[in-house]
Amino acid sequence: NGPVRGVRDGGVITFKGIRYGADTGPRRFQPPSRPAPWTRPVDAFAHGCASPQRGDEPNQGEDCLFLNVWTPGLDAARRPVMVYIHGGAYSTGSGSSPLTDGARLARRRDVVMVTLNHRLNLFGYASLGRFGVFPDSGNAGQLDLILALEWVRDSIAAFGGDPDRVMVFGQSGGGA
Repeated sequence: NGPVRGVRDGGVITFKGIRYGADTGPRRFQPPSRPAPWTRPVDAFAHGCASPQRGDEPNQGEDCLFLNVWTPGLDAARRPVMVYIHGGAYSTGSGSSPLTDGARLARRRDVVMVTLNHRLNLFGYASLGRFGVFPDSGNAGQLDLILALEWVRDSIAAFGGDPDRVMVFGQSGGGA
C-alpha cells in the first residue's frame, strides 16, 4: 500500500505495525477494506493496536488491522513465508506478543515470518443480521484474516518472501 521503514537488528530486518486494512472503527461489524495507499515512507517501528479485548493485552483499539514482518533480507531470494495467527479462542491475543516475535525463525531458518492482528470477540464475530442491521456481520474477524493473507500474497516479495510458498499456522483460534 506504500513504502515502509523497518529496523535492522542482528541480521534480521523487522517491520512492526504495517497496515494491511483500513481503520475498522467507522466500519464496525462490516467486512474489512484495504487501506488508502500512501506515498511517503511510514515508520514500521512499533506494533499496531490489538483488537479490543478483556485482559492484559496492551495497546488496544478498533483500528487494529496491522501485521509484523521479520526478514533476513530485502532481496530477490524468495524465501519461504510463515504466517502465524495467534490464539485466544477468537476473543483474546495479538500478533504483537513477545512470544510470537519472529526474529529467531527468520535468522535461524532463513524464512520471512509474519504475525498479525485481527478483530476479535464482538467486533469480529457478532452476527447482527437478524436484527436488520449489518447483514454481513458475524465473520468480520475471518474476513480480516483473508485480507491479511491477500496482503501477504501481493506484498511479501518486497520483503524477500515467496508468495508461492506460504505456510499458515497458529494455535487455538489461530490454528482453526
